[in-house]
Amino acid sequence: MIRALRIIMAGFAAMLAMSVGMNPLALAAQTPAGSSSGYPVTIENCGRTLTFTSAPERVVSLWQAPTEMMIALGLEDRLVGMAGNYASFPDSLADAAADIPLLGTAMGWPSKEIVLSAEPDLVIGQSLTGYAFDTAQGYASVEEIEKTGAQVYGANICDADGGDALKMTLETPIETLRDLGRIFDVSDRAEELIAGIEAQKQVVVDAVQGQPTVKVAFYNGGDGPLIVLAGGIYDDAITTAGGENVFPADSVYVSKEEFAASDAEVIMVGTYEGQDFATLRAYLEATFPDLPAVQTGRIVEVPVDDTDASVTVMTGLTEIANALHPDLNLTVPQS
Repeated sequence: MIRALRIIMAGFAAMLAMSVGMNPLALAAQTPAGSSSGYPVTIENCGRTLTFTSAPERVVSLWQAPTEMMIALGLEDRLVGMAGNYASFPDSLADAAADIPLLGTAMGWPSKEIVLSAEPDLVIGQSLTGYAFDTAQGYASVEEIEKTGAQVYGANICDADGGDALKMTLETPIETLRDLGRIFDVSDRAEELIAGIEAQKQVVVDAVQGQPTVKVAFYNGGDGPLIVLAGGIYDDAITTAGGENVFPADSVYVSKEEFAASDAEVIMVGTYEGQDFATLRAYLEATFPDLPAVQTGRIVEVPVDDTDASVTVMTGLTEIANALHPDLNLTVPQS
């Protein structure tokens, strides 16, 4: 009975998501957090078992994607610090994010002393090895944080250098949202967000059905070698949108010769804030005039942060679908 009711509610949430412009954040904002699990709650995370006897009260998030998820879940008041911000926050989350103390920059995480002085009972990081937990850089390790009694949760990736980034898919943020919903006893809200995300994905899946597969290169800058985005969530989004990445999943750098030989029909330019799309496009047009994508003018900007494993990942998926199949002209979900 309970399971059947949840299925019905999930379907209702998906329909409601469509009625508010396919924005799961707007949907979640309309619904108060509700009790769904009770404590203790046990989470299996990165080969560890985390047990919570109550919802964490003081949280430090060391990567933007889980910070966005926390805010979307209505938990911004639990965040006593954040770092790892790589882009502007989505419009629907920006006001809440502005009130959260900033402890570090995009790739300059807070020192061990700063993190511990925040007295967190939960630290959230994307990749629990290196990066924000690299002791060689003066950061606190997972073990040092745990010695204070706090817990550490790996969001989306457990070991970036160990290949976990290549395992990320469009389902990855859904799994993290579900964990956070359980940890903070807001599973109802998490499931509403998830239903909205899944509804957005289904719109794309239905729209590209029967469309020809398009060969695409996801260019991220550089003029020799060139940086390309491949594998993991990038390939999953490209495939779901009806495309095929011309470079192998483990590609990061490719030579000019390799790029010229890719035969890409579409070049997506993955930009970060501060990168100029027009400049990158001009370089591609001048350097690779024989590529089909250049000859047909199919060079399209897709901001990299739109494809991150966060609550706005379907914005990126829809942008990719439109880049590969422009006649679809799908409405891009607003953030």
